[in-house]
Amino acid sequence: MHIVGIHGIWQGNTNAVKLSADWAGALTKGLRRYHGPDCPVPPLHVAYYGNLFRTPSQRLGAHEDTPLVDDTEPFTDQEEAFVLDTLALYTPPGLDPEQFETETLGLGVPYIPRLVARALAAADHKIGRDMGRRLLRFVRQVYRYLHHDIGERIRAEVRTELHRPGPRLVIAHSLGSIIAFDMLTRADTGPGPDGLTALVTCGSPLAWPTVRHSLGQDGPLQLPDTISWMNLHAAGDIVAQSGLAAVAPAVRDELVHNGIAEPHAALRYLDKQPLADLIVKTGTP
Repeated sequence: MHIVGIHGIWQGNTNAVKLSADWAGALTKGLRRYHGPDCPVPPLHVAYYGNLFRTPSQRLGAHEDTPLVDDTEPFTDQEEAFVLDTLALYTPPGLDPEQFETETLGLGVPYIPRLVARALAAADHKIGRDMGRRLLRFVRQVYRYLHHDIGERIRAEVRTELHRPGPRLVIAHSLGSIIAFDMLTRADTGPGPDGLTALVTCGSPLAWPTVRHSLGQDGPLQLPDTISWMNLHAAGDIVAQSGLAAVAPAVRDELVHNGIAEPHAALRYLDKQPLADLIVKTGTP
């Protein structure tokens, strides 16, 4: 069995080799902890697309046609609406974002529209100081995948690994879970050759109504019948929230504990027992 990884955001300064090694190390830790020091570790390769989100280079000789996305780009009306609808999930009940002063966000964000800045201040009130701005960068990259032509280029980068022949399991983190679900349910990509048996999503925002609507999935989320689905969501992970069971009846939700420092981090998800158990079960003839 081969494991295909699909990473999330903030990976513009790494590469497929480094990510694959890091993910394999975390998986090995979990497999050996829960299944003994001799537990075999399946080969793993992370499909890499993070270079598409790097900040454009200003150096002479930089390729002008490099498909990059800059987080300081102005908001379009459509993106602003998507961001506001998403941030509404993080507004304290009964509170109006307009009552919050945007000055609490500090300096360095002049490109943020006033309504978005107020929504970020409201989110800070609910999930912690400066968490709104961290969430904003994530939401903007999700929007770009769903509504920007970068989405097609990301799918092209991921397709080779996703369609790798033979028995395989897909582990998708964060934005990667959106990409995986999208590709596995699209007529033009689909799961590829026979052998893809399971999808594991980690820290997934697929429960966000804005994401599901953008994917054309306003009903229950469903994968092809031949693919089982397990979702790991961590306590304190503001992206994953309370899991996917409410929107995906067939999913197996597993609550894990990733600590309080970085509960959304991919490597903290990859060494957990539910994933180790699934890998062993899937790889056993």
